[in-house]
Amino acid sequence: MSDRFSEIRLLGLDLDPEEPLAFPQRPGSLNALLGGANGEIRQSEDAFQVRVQAPEEAKGAPVVVFIPGGGFLTGTGNARWFTSPELADRAGVVLVTVNYRIGALGHLGPTTRLADSQRGLRDIVVALRWVKEHIAAFGGDPASVTLSGDSAGAWYAFALSTFEETRGLFGRAALLSLPWEPPLEAGAYTERRDLMSGELAEVGGLRDAACEAVLTAQSSLARAYAGRGMALMPAVADGIQRDLHDYASAAKRLHISELALLSSSEEAAAFLFQAPDQAFSPESVHGFIGAKFRDPEAVSAWITNKRPDATPKQRMIEAMTLHQFRLANLELAAAATAEGVTTYVASFSVQSRLTGAFSPHCFVLPFLFGERSGWNDAPMLDGLDDDVFSGTSRSLREWFLGFVREGIPRVNGERVASFDPGRPARLEFDGGAVRSEPPSELGLIVLR
Repeated sequence: MSDRFSEIRLLGLDLDPEEPLAFPQRPGSLNALLGGANGEIRQSEDAFQVRVQAPEEAKGAPVVVFIPGGGFLTGTGNARWFTSPELADRAGVVLVTVNYRIGALGHLGPTTRLADSQRGLRDIVVALRWVKEHIAAFGGDPASVTLSGDSAGAWYAFALSTFEETRGLFGRAALLSLPWEPPLEAGAYTERRDLMSGELAEVGGLRDAACEAVLTAQSSLARAYAGRGMALMPAVADGIQRDLHDYASAAKRLHISELALLSSSEEAAAFLFQAPDQAFSPESVHGFIGAKFRDPEAVSAWITNKRPDATPKQRMIEAMTLHQFRLANLELAAAATAEGVTTYVASFSVQSRLTGAFSPHCFVLPFLFGERSGWNDAPMLDGLDDDVFSGTSRSLREWFLGFVREGIPRVNGERVASFDPGRPARLEFDGGAVRSEPPSELGLIVLR
């Protein structure tokens, strides 16, 4: 496998193409589950890179452009997590992982222009154009590009699937743990920008403050918005429309032919992992369910049926996962199918052995990239049976690679049926035999 770090030459930067870089960031909030791979790479405000992993002597190979997540505050495509001989060498795919600006660098500027919130998105657009122009030199087929990402990366991949200017740069999208997270309105964005500006007023402001001061202020901002939404993310402006996560509306703008959606069964366990049990009461969970769902009693009954002895914290994990991920994915699947986009929906429910982790946000990544050694310090994988890991990893990659190669996932060599809103079914990866079954959440309606 050839593994090169390639400068995005369209930006005209004078960088060493062989040194991996990351944009400035502090340790991520999910490090207690994932480990600290993002922090191993030298940080730079000029980390405009894509990383290309390609089979030796590849020619006309399908291409995956993968956008890492990190809550819009952390992440790098150069992390060892995304080293994947399984995808490049053994599966014959050209894998491109992308760096994009994050945190204040990606979402705030010296002026109040809302478009400054979309710098990371514009970086990804540049990367996609670079792939279109240059990927054939690495053995990739520029006419066979799948855009994929997890978490914030899935958010970007979905947004870019609705952008007219990216039409023709990729034909399929595979979204892992896509969150329902509408872009910031102008008032919410301004509030965040004003808080950051106030924190930095005595050290140069947003324009001139040192990077460390900006990161410190950013950490304060993240604490201020904990439990109240994303600290920083793109706002409504230019190509980011207000209805992006009104899927029935946004799906009309999709310019992809196929869509794959994968979510884990307890996504929110990652976000609440370090929160103490006493932070949750039956009343607070009841209030959340009442505010987010059309039929709170049905949702409460569903949670009780799934987890009869759940603590209030565990019930909140289930409710948050339903609201932001599981039901949102089903909504998008139905909307995309109605607009003629062939869609596939899958669920990942392998359980971590780490107490309280369940099958959390980001748990699918080591299985997909297939290199467990790259995750050797990830507590969420501690004690997991090697056979469960390797077997699930093989099945998941077969599903993913079928989609990448021909737009149709495969399991045990057989094509998987696409999503049918009239008879909805979802593929289940739970560590055993992969199966298709109706989602148990059907009928639960979220208030949007």
